[in-house]
Amino acid sequence: MDYYKYWERCVDQIEKGQIENATIYALKTAVKLDVSQALIDRIMSISLKSYEKKVEAQMDECLKRAKLENAEALCLYYNLDNGWDNTIYICKEYTDENSYWIFKSKSWVEIGKTKGFSGIYKIDAQSAFFADKISSGICILLMLRTTISFYNVAQKFSDRGMKFCITATESDCVRVL
Repeated sequence: MDYYKYWERCVDQIEKGQIENATIYALKTAVKLDVSQALIDRIMSISLKSYEKKVEAQMDECLKRAKLENAEALCLYYNLDNGWDNTIYICKEYTDENSYWIFKSKSWVEIGKTKGFSGIYKIDAQSAFFADKISSGICILLMLRTTISFYNVAQKFSDRGMKFCITATESDCVRVL
């Protein structure tokens, strides 16, 4: 079974600005995929305020560099296998058709690691990226929370004429703005 399709449905809703619908869908999907209610509650209760502040603190630098480099987009990449390490790529190119343009970028700003999610991914999901039901449900919730946090930050900079996206893979991205 292709569990990743559940995440793709969340992405569709997020990109339409339907954050509440995406959250409800992700929670129902996690239950359907046999993630325990205790783990769901733990994931949903982790505060991401310090993460949002960390990303927001770097946004002026990113936007300044983007302007100097005539960039079209900023894309936050978070590395699930490396402690949820975050980097914002300053992307000269942008297209809706694919996400290959993200990793062509030669300019980026390191954000640092996100506390809280790395341990859940390593221990509870056993570092398995959509490999089975439980790991898929866990990944969906962790990725949803990370994406919504970045969405919240991006909204504060919506008047800058820049595209904002986020990804944990090299093959796709969520266009949050």
